[in-house]
Amino acid sequence: MYSIKSETYADHDFNYKNILTINAPPLGPLANHTKQLNISPKRISAFRANSDQPKCVYALYNNTTTSNETQLYTLETLPDFFTFCKNKGYTIETSLTQLLNNQSKHLDNVICYISYS
Repeated sequence: MYSIKSETYADHDFNYKNILTINAPPLGPLANHTKQLNISPKRISAFRANSDQPKCVYALYNNTTTSNETQLYTLETLPDFFTFCKNKGYTIETSLTQLLNNQSKHLDNVICYISYS
Protein backbone atom coordinates (compact mmCIF):
# COMPACT_ATOMS: atom_id res chain seq x y z
CA MET A 1 0.00 0.00 0.00
CA TYR A 2 1.21 3.48 -0.87
CA SER A 3 0.38 6.92 0.45
CA ILE A 4 -0.12 9.76 -2.02
CA LYS A 5 0.76 13.19 -0.65
CA SER A 6 0.83 16.78 -1.82
CA GLU A 7 4.22 18.51 -1.55
CA THR A 8 5.13 22.10 -2.38
CA TYR A 9 7.71 22.20 -5.16
CA ALA A 10 9.50 25.14 -6.79
CA ASP A 11 10.55 24.74 -10.40
CA HIS A 12 13.69 26.37 -11.88
CA ASP A 13 11.86 29.71 -12.17
CA PHE A 14 10.68 29.52 -8.53
CA ASN A 15 7.07 28.90 -9.56
CA TYR A 16 5.49 26.95 -6.72
CA LYS A 17 3.25 23.95 -7.41
CA ASN A 18 1.62 21.36 -5.18
CA ILE A 19 2.87 18.14 -6.75
CA LEU A 20 1.82 14.57 -6.01
CA THR A 21 4.35 12.26 -4.36
CA ILE A 22 4.34 8.62 -3.29
CA ASN A 23 6.01 7.23 -0.16
CA ALA A 24 7.99 4.45 -1.92
CA PRO A 25 8.84 3.24 -5.43
CA PRO A 26 5.62 1.54 -6.57
CA LEU A 27 5.05 -1.79 -8.24
CA GLY A 28 3.23 -1.96 -11.55
CA PRO A 29 2.78 0.65 -14.29
CA LEU A 30 3.06 3.57 -11.87
CA ALA A 31 6.78 2.76 -11.55
CA ASN A 32 7.27 4.27 -15.02
CA HIS A 33 5.61 7.48 -13.81
CA THR A 34 7.77 7.98 -10.73
CA LYS A 35 11.09 9.76 -10.36
CA GLN A 36 13.22 10.95 -7.47
CA LEU A 37 13.19 14.69 -7.03
CA ASN A 38 14.88 17.00 -4.53
CA ILE A 39 12.47 19.48 -3.00
CA SER A 40 13.85 22.62 -1.42
CA PRO A 41 11.89 24.19 1.41
CA LYS A 42 9.72 27.14 0.44
CA ARG A 43 11.62 30.44 0.54
CA ILE A 44 10.67 32.79 3.36
CA SER A 45 11.09 35.80 1.06
CA ALA A 46 12.83 36.73 -2.17
CA PHE A 47 15.93 37.63 -0.15
CA ARG A 48 15.90 34.99 2.57
CA ALA A 49 15.86 31.22 2.16
CA ASN A 50 14.42 28.73 4.63
CA SER A 51 17.11 27.04 6.75
CA ASP A 52 15.54 23.58 6.39
CA GLN A 53 17.42 21.02 4.31
CA PRO A 54 16.07 19.85 0.94
CA LYS A 55 14.39 16.46 0.95
CA CYS A 56 14.22 13.71 -1.63
CA VAL A 57 10.75 12.51 -2.67
CA TYR A 58 9.27 10.17 -5.24
CA ALA A 59 7.37 12.51 -7.55
CA LEU A 60 4.59 11.28 -9.82
CA TYR A 61 4.42 12.47 -13.40
CA ASN A 62 2.33 12.02 -16.50
CA ASN A 63 4.48 10.89 -19.42
CA THR A 64 1.51 10.48 -21.75
CA THR A 65 1.34 14.17 -22.64
CA THR A 66 1.62 15.17 -26.29
CA SER A 67 4.88 17.06 -25.79
CA ASN A 68 8.21 15.40 -25.03
CA GLU A 69 8.53 16.99 -21.61
CA THR A 70 7.31 15.21 -18.52
CA GLN A 71 4.54 16.89 -16.56
CA LEU A 72 4.41 16.43 -12.81
CA TYR A 73 1.04 15.46 -11.43
CA THR A 74 -0.34 18.31 -9.31
CA LEU A 75 -3.46 18.90 -7.27
CA GLU A 76 -4.95 20.40 -10.43
CA THR A 77 -4.37 17.14 -12.35
CA LEU A 78 -5.54 14.88 -9.51
CA PRO A 79 -8.54 13.59 -11.55
CA ASP A 80 -6.12 12.54 -14.33
CA PHE A 81 -3.98 10.71 -11.76
CA PHE A 82 -7.01 8.87 -10.35
CA THR A 83 -8.10 7.90 -13.86
CA PHE A 84 -4.62 6.56 -14.61
CA CYS A 85 -4.63 4.52 -11.39
CA LYS A 86 -8.06 3.02 -12.02
CA ASN A 87 -7.20 2.17 -15.66
CA LYS A 88 -3.92 0.47 -14.66
CA GLY A 89 -5.28 -1.79 -11.90
CA TYR A 90 -4.66 0.27 -8.76
CA THR A 91 -7.25 0.44 -6.01
CA ILE A 92 -7.88 3.75 -4.29
CA GLU A 93 -8.39 2.80 -0.66
CA THR A 94 -11.23 5.23 0.08
CA SER A 95 -12.38 3.64 3.36
CA LEU A 96 -8.87 3.72 4.85
CA THR A 97 -8.33 7.28 3.64
CA GLN A 98 -11.64 8.39 5.19
CA LEU A 99 -10.89 6.59 8.44
CA LEU A 100 -7.50 8.24 8.82
CA ASN A 101 -8.78 11.68 7.77
CA ASN A 102 -11.48 11.47 10.46
CA GLN A 103 -8.87 11.13 13.19
CA SER A 104 -8.29 14.18 15.36
CA LYS A 105 -4.67 14.38 14.20
CA HIS A 106 -4.70 14.70 10.41
CA LEU A 107 -1.87 13.12 8.47
CA ASP A 108 0.58 15.51 6.86
CA ASN A 109 -0.80 16.37 3.38
CA VAL A 110 -1.94 12.81 2.66
CA ILE A 111 -4.46 12.78 -0.17
CA CYS A 112 -5.20 9.05 -0.31
CA TYR A 113 -3.87 5.52 -0.12
CA ILE A 114 -3.61 3.22 -3.11
CA SER A 115 -2.72 -0.43 -3.57
CA TYR A 116 -1.75 -2.60 -6.53
CA SER A 117 -2.45 -6.27 -7.05
